[in-house]
Amino acid sequence: MPDRILVIEDDAAFGAMLSEALASRGYAPVHVGSAEEGLAKAKAEAFDLVITDVMLPGMDGIEGLSRLKDACPQAEVIVMTGYAAKEKALEAVRLGAYDFFAKPFSLAEMEVVVRRALERGALVRELSRLKSALAAGRGPVIVGQSPVMRDVVDMVRRVAPLDSTVLITGESGAGKEVVADAIQALSRRSHAPFVKVNCAAIPENLLESELFGHEKGAFTGAVALKKGKFELASGGTIMLDEIGDMPLFLQPKLLRAVEQKQVERVGGAKPIDIDIRIIAATNQDLQALVAEKKFRADLYYRLSVAAIPLPPLRERKEDLPLLAAHFLERINPRVGVNLRGVSREGMQLLYDCDWPGNVRQLANTLERAAIVSSGEVLTAADVARALDVPGRRPPEAPAQDAPARAGNLRDTLQDMERNMILSALRKAGGVQKDAARLLGVSPKNLWNKIQKHRIETAEYAATPPS
Repeated sequence: MPDRILVIEDDAAFGAMLSEALASRGYAPVHVGSAEEGLAKAKAEAFDLVITDVMLPGMDGIEGLSRLKDACPQAEVIVMTGYAAKEKALEAVRLGAYDFFAKPFSLAEMEVVVRRALERGALVRELSRLKSALAAGRGPVIVGQSPVMRDVVDMVRRVAPLDSTVLITGESGAGKEVVADAIQALSRRSHAPFVKVNCAAIPENLLESELFGHEKGAFTGAVALKKGKFELASGGTIMLDEIGDMPLFLQPKLLRAVEQKQVERVGGAKPIDIDIRIIAATNQDLQALVAEKKFRADLYYRLSVAAIPLPPLRERKEDLPLLAAHFLERINPRVGVNLRGVSREGMQLLYDCDWPGNVRQLANTLERAAIVSSGEVLTAADVARALDVPGRRPPEAPAQDAPARAGNLRDTLQDMERNMILSALRKAGGVQKDAARLLGVSPKNLWNKIQKHRIETAEYAATPPS
């Protein structure tokens, strides 16, 4: 469904032109001619973005901005103004508008700002959804709005309703179990058993009995019949975690369970039919193991019918603000704190970390930081202490009279935008025109944002050689 954009513009010809330009780019614009009409529309219908002039008859855009934000709390607002009223546009940004256009503006500039405003609105809505799901206890949530994570979520939605075998790959701590939980929750087997087995945690001599069960007297100590995990999961789903550690001698038996949906207990004489879905996960390169003759090729191909590769956290650092906000929502009641976010300096430390332990390491780091924190926002000192990286220079404590930066969602998003701008400026060697091209914005728009974030040249200028 295309994003719906409310255009509030009293100049009928300009409003029609802007609406036509937005429609040609795949959006669904609705044009009204006054702030009053816009407010009525915003209350009656759902919009993803509002573009409004600040000089309107009856009620100007500044007056209507707060009322628009109340009517569409999850829609970003972009204001338009003539050059003479530029101060009004800046005031609107200070009051919560996402950005502004000074007329006349290019459609290319408009397209970039509209796209970024919609992306930010989607981020806000995603965090709201995560909070609601967490509060309602509705099971697992996959956190992330980066392109690679959107691909993961799309694949989960595609394979969940099927009975196909799924192979989830990724480094330790990347969230493979969360993805498996999400597949189970969205499947037709969601109310059936979901049995998890860590193949690396069970000794080889016990794994066969754990998975497939045993008959009474099958070996010393088998004093009673025991059903294996596959039988216990029949009708539902079994997750085989760390499948790369499955011993070679057991792999033919597992292949039979995958292909024929049959298992045979240790010491048993007849196969047992099972109705089961299999989800496998590993942090190893199964193709390399196949080449080394340590994993059966036929089993690998049967397990990887639907493959979901999970990216490491270092390859999706744009998700850090959303992940941090999500984890703090879970940490607050557990630790007995009321943290509202992470300071700009603290977030920068999170960006600087390579996260070898991935999302699990981030969650543990934030919990350690929350335990030692004494304020409503995690400071750089809190984060540095929790990271405990050898050789890291502890950040200087802020002056006692320095104003505390609020750690709410808006500030976190502002921090993310500021960090992206700084990164682009550094890559471009301080040339704003080149940095604007890297960010996909106009030079004027970048200049405005540099002023808004009070970015100083010294923060991105190259260090001269000594």
